[in-house]
Amino acid sequence: MKLSALTAICASVIMLGSCSSLKKTASQPAPAPTKAETTTTTTTEVTTIATSPLAGEWSIVEVSGKPVEINGENHPKLTLQPSETHPADISVIGFNGCNYINGTWTAKGTSLAPAGEFLTSLMLCQDAPYESAINVALNTVGGFTVVDDQNVTLTDVSGTPVMKLRKRNLSFLNGAWAVTSIEGQSVPASANVNIVIDIDECKVHGNAGCNILNGDITVNLDKGDGIEFKNLMTSRMMCPDIATEQAFLLALESVDNATAGTSLDRADLRNAAGQTIITLRRLSEAELQEIGGAE
Repeated sequence: MKLSALTAICASVIMLGSCSSLKKTASQPAPAPTKAETTTTTTTEVTTIATSPLAGEWSIVEVSGKPVEINGENHPKLTLQPSETHPADISVIGFNGCNYINGTWTAKGTSLAPAGEFLTSLMLCQDAPYESAINVALNTVGGFTVVDDQNVTLTDVSGTPVMKLRKRNLSFLNGAWAVTSIEGQSVPASANVNIVIDIDECKVHGNAGCNILNGDITVNLDKGDGIEFKNLMTSRMMCPDIATEQAFLLALESVDNATAGTSLDRADLRNAAGQTIITLRRLSEAELQEIGGAE
């Protein structure tokens, strides 16, 4: 890889930015087509992006035939984002356990070809056992095989696996939620048990019903839906309904995995036995404003 201070900064900024950061670097659009052409082109691009089996956030679980062990916040990952202007191009935004990576693949069927050099930041880390192997593997990628909707294998041009990816599929939990039940017992809205979950930052905060709650989130990369809430801390106010808060905190510490509900506004947190111990309902904008005003 060709490196420079400028490319290092660019790679870090792109990695930390949103998808809109990538769109800004696209080439200038061609002259506007006719109305009929616009409808056809837009439909094709949206369909291609929506159905791409590579799109999404992925944990690297194997590289060059060796399993990648869970490594906390330093666990290697890739985000693959098909371009809206050039559907065959896939932006690769990665983290190899130490440094951020940025590049582009051009896809044709299940074949992948690099579109220029991969860029990387220039940090030195003591705990990055997979960094070199991941860098080498990315430079040899020539195609991919879809195992299922949560697992993809990247291969070289001969079809030999060089990296295995597992989808990080907990993004549906991002946002503000009201806790509607704990261990099968309904929680009234007046109990004010609300939490904000941030999967990307691995943080949780909110109101446990009486006290302010803050804590850390660990995403279990052995499985796509694995999640744990750790280092939970609360303020120390005493309230009449402290029992609900205590039950909530105990249940939260027992969470092992999560599943989306019947809609984007519902989610379940489950224990290791697969039993739902906390149910969540996404807070509306009006409710968020009311909570903000009350504070």
